[in-house]
Amino acid sequence: MRATIEFLEKGFDKFNKEIFDNELPIPTMRISSARSFVGQFKVERTVGLMGVRKEKRILSLSDRYDFDETALEDVLIHEMIHFLIHYRKIRDTSSHGKTFIRLMNEINRKYGRHITVSHRCSKEQLESDRAKVHSIVCLCTTTDGRKLACKVSQSKVFEIHRAFMNWDLIEKEEWFWVYGHYFNRFRKVLTPRLFAVDEEGIGIIESGTRLEFVEVSGGRTILRPAGPILR
Repeated sequence: MRATIEFLEKGFDKFNKEIFDNELPIPTMRISSARSFVGQFKVERTVGLMGVRKEKRILSLSDRYDFDETALEDVLIHEMIHFLIHYRKIRDTSSHGKTFIRLMNEINRKYGRHITVSHRCSKEQLESDRAKVHSIVCLCTTTDGRKLACKVSQSKVFEIHRAFMNWDLIEKEEWFWVYGHYFNRFRKVLTPRLFAVDEEGIGIIESGTRLEFVEVSGGRTILRPAGPILR
């Protein structure tokens, strides 16, 4: 299942009663399409009229991935532990410090939960991400005929391009701007790395917008579309 505001509101009410003795006040609840987190608790602080300080407590779940309901409940409880620590004004040793771990272990033991310090999406969960986004992808053909690829962080494009140019095993290097959800399962690389891609992935790459490195005035090199942008 994917997170919904109904799931978030009902889940908060349920676990606040069952686990947290109704101690937690109702926060602002949001559903996000974020890829960077599954669940998040944060506090936004502002200064109003007459210097009055205000804080908004925000509890969010991402609907980007498809989860087992029990696992999504564990994510929600994880964030409610953060909320509890904040609400009690406890200074923990770190974001997931001694207090957080103690509370997490107590809840797991008492209520049969499987809350963890961090959540790593499974292959199936990563593949459930259907948000269509643009990705910069490098497709390399090796000297033995294999086609390998990587999704590259925009800030590292030129650094990785220079590195690949000096790799003896690379016979051909091509760059593409790819639109869709296929490469959501891939992490953006920050260092030169290549991965095997299936035929579907290669087809999606090659049907994207081809990019080229071009020298411009001032001795600079830019990466630009070699033709019309395809969607």
